[in-house]
Amino acid sequence: MTSIVIPDVAKRRPHRSWRLLRVGLLNERAFRIRLVVAPMMLAVQLYLYDRLWAAVFHHTGKAAGLTLKQTLTYALMALLLGRVRWNARTVNVRDGIPISVREGTIVYWFLRPISPGRFYMWRQTGDVLYGGAWALLGYVVLRAADVINPPHGFNGAVVFAISLCLGQVVLYYLGQIVDIAMFWMLSNNGLARMYYFVQDLLSGVFVPLPFMPPLMLAIATWLPFSSGVNVPLSLYVGRTPLSRAPEQLGLQLFWCVALALVTRWLWQRASNRVTVQGG
Repeated sequence: MTSIVIPDVAKRRPHRSWRLLRVGLLNERAFRIRLVVAPMMLAVQLYLYDRLWAAVFHHTGKAAGLTLKQTLTYALMALLLGRVRWNARTVNVRDGIPISVREGTIVYWFLRPISPGRFYMWRQTGDVLYGGAWALLGYVVLRAADVINPPHGFNGAVVFAISLCLGQVVLYYLGQIVDIAMFWMLSNNGLARMYYFVQDLLSGVFVPLPFMPPLMLAIATWLPFSSGVNVPLSLYVGRTPLSRAPEQLGLQLFWCVALALVTRWLWQRASNRVTVQGG
């Protein structure tokens, strides 16, 4: 166990931190096959989900309080939102916390001109912006083909945008907590894979939450996972009326603040505990 003292240089020249935004894109350029495979996989997923829900609604006009068009809008946009953070999942990212801890290179996180927390934030933001660009492209194509509904007017679009941003912040902090757990574990692969499965399940990526059993839906609604996908999409498709938007946004904001405090505390603890396996 090694105690790391963060030098004063970590406070210098913070304006250069933004350059980390481009690291994710540079990684994609280094492995150009991803630029072909990623959109193909997304297109196949969107097509299969479209056919699946069309078959489900073949003999009914409404289910779980949603029409076919509302369900398609929710399900397909949930896939697009899942793509936003796909590159930010650091299980197999070479410069992510899990691999850096295993290889011993995590020590450099505490010796860079910026703090580990800020490095992580900028690195994740770059990956999210890159994933968001693909999601936005998919959204434009689906809207142009009239496969999904538009937002409910200008107010609906604004509320959705705010809720979407808050939801991404919640997912950012949740993923960060899982990554920081690596400082106290020999490996967090199992934890990370379990977390991403639970996140996709309880946020509404796999299946819209309204289709879940009442008890599971009630539990999932109050957990932070729901803030990432279900809350913004429920507002977008109209299942949650705009009159309840302040309540939903307030819950998202609560989770943002609570999780931010937890991650801040964990980074302070991690700076005094760095487990190196080799390196």
